[in-house]
Amino acid sequence: MLDMLHDDDRREDAAAWQARETVRSVRRMGLTLFLTVLLLLVLNSGQLVTWVNGFDVGPVQDRIVGLSASWNEWMEKAGFTEPSEAARENVNNARQVNWDEVWRWIEQEQARSREGARALRGMVGEG
Repeated sequence: MLDMLHDDDRREDAAAWQARETVRSVRRMGLTLFLTVLLLLVLNSGQLVTWVNGFDVGPVQDRIVGLSASWNEWMEKAGFTEPSEAARENVNNARQVNWDEVWRWIEQEQARSREGARALRGMVGEG
């Protein structure tokens, strides 16, 4: 009979622990989402302007568009938009590369590696 009472206590303890852990997890996730949105607002403000320009026309929407454009100008002046612009430029450049250029680059890197290995060996013949 006493064992049954202890089992009930254990179940209640486990349920309480699970509830506390759930609250902690929700808080962590909320903080993570808040920080992510904050980083995106600072580092990717240009896309925010693009996104809000898709809103319907209206007084509230017009105000939001104006605020996002001002925010983007402030971020550009502070230099916070440079990382996202550089990343976007690199991705666009990579999209324009054809496979012949990729294979040439790989061959050049392989040749450079072989030359580096020869230099490390002290120019000893490989044959």
